[in-house]
Amino acid sequence: MGTKAYKKDFSSLGWRLVISTVLIYGIQIASQFIVLSINADWIEDMNILLAATMIPMYAIGYPAAFLIVQAGGEKRTIEKHKMKPSHFLIAFLMAYALLMLGNIVGVGVTSIIGFLKGDPVDNALTDIVGNGNLWISSIYIVILAPIFEEYLFRKIICDRVVKYGQGMAVIISGLIFGLFHGNFNQCFYAFTIGCFFAFIYVKTGDVKYTIGLHMMVNFIGSVVGGLLLQNIDLSGDLFEMPVSDMMIFALYMLIIYGMVIAGAVLLLANLSKFKLSPGEITLRKGNKFEISIINAGMFVFCELFVLMMIGQAFM
Repeated sequence: MGTKAYKKDFSSLGWRLVISTVLIYGIQIASQFIVLSINADWIEDMNILLAATMIPMYAIGYPAAFLIVQAGGEKRTIEKHKMKPSHFLIAFLMAYALLMLGNIVGVGVTSIIGFLKGDPVDNALTDIVGNGNLWISSIYIVILAPIFEEYLFRKIICDRVVKYGQGMAVIISGLIFGLFHGNFNQCFYAFTIGCFFAFIYVKTGDVKYTIGLHMMVNFIGSVVGGLLLQNIDLSGDLFEMPVSDMMIFALYMLIIYGMVIAGAVLLLANLSKFKLSPGEITLRKGNKFEISIINAGMFVFCELFVLMMIGQAFM
């Protein structure tokens, strides 16, 4: 195999992801259209809209994407290694620190865009958590999303790309995961934790660890953060809040910052352990980007989501 064959392999992956994307989004749009054609007033009910979007996506869209993406290219079985509970806890703290770092970048980018257009950029996740039934939305965000997303973006993608090296599998998995979120609010932190989850997967060969980490991260953000968002008014002056609300908010921020600082310290202390093994196929450093991204399929996939994010930000 040579450069052309490798580019063709990545292009095939890209096209399969494009087809999967069109299918998943198409199913969501069609389902919403059917529901709203039955009763147009349901557009005001976040729980009904979520059900119309999420249930078909997880019942039909993602399973179809599994088949489409798995069908192309040669996959490799990654050797399994057990992860100690203490290492899992450390990995969670690292993942949370990376998430917050990526979130800072995302908030910065969306703030700049909001300033330029004179209107804040909508955050779809905040709307879901803040306006829908927290426990119903948590089923999608804390249980279903981690299971289906980790299987597609970690197991299937990494198993297919790892033959080019663990580093390539980590970056491609993180990039695809970040772009697939389709908005600047989530793209950057999804990329950082996507790369980290991919690292965990290629080192353990067991997707249950990344599913568990993903569930914990989403639980902190959606359930814990959602309870705070729904029960404490954060729109006014912090010092005008009731004492009880102020104490709860202060405790929450103490815990969050504590986890972020602990995770950042652990990341810095363990940087030397983040070693990635080469694959059976070695790509020259100068050709990696060209081979993996500058090909028809992957270029269209990336362009599709970049345009989608720009459109969402400037709507």
